[in-house]
Amino acid sequence: MNYTRPNSDESDEPKDWLNSALIFGRTLSLILEENTGIVVKIKGDMVNPINQDSDRVVVFKKDKMIHIDDIQDQSLQEGDFIRIQ
Repeated sequence: MNYTRPNSDESDEPKDWLNSALIFGRTLSLILEENTGIVVKIKGDMVNPINQDSDRVVVFKKDKMIHIDDIQDQSLQEGDFIRIQ
């Protein structure tokens, strides 16, 4: 099955996943306001790229780019919107 190109019988390739990730990142940059982020819980095969012992990250827009950072405040829940300073 092909998840990135549903009309194709070929298998997904790494470049297909990269392209999907770039499109998704661009979408987030249109949705999130500058210096605003959303808390995301790490599930399944995902890995926190900054702190493998933490199960949450914040995805935020700063300087017109999308960033991922570890959550310092463990009381924040998935889906919470936060302001980035």
